[in-house]
Amino acid sequence: MTMGNWLFWSVLVWIGINFIWLGFFPNLPAWIGAIIATAAAFVTFRFGPRPKDEEE
Repeated sequence: MTMGNWLFWSVLVWIGINFIWLGFFPNLPAWIGAIIATAAAFVTFRFGPRPKDEEE
């Protein structure tokens, strides 16, 4: 995956977690979900799958 793919998936993770947070926890503050989503997006971006080197 390239850096653009990692960024794309990080944004999708962030949006998805926020939607899930608002769906399951409507009475809790949204900023808590945003913090959790930001942490998950960072982890996805930082530790996402890397391209494998092929040996010949």
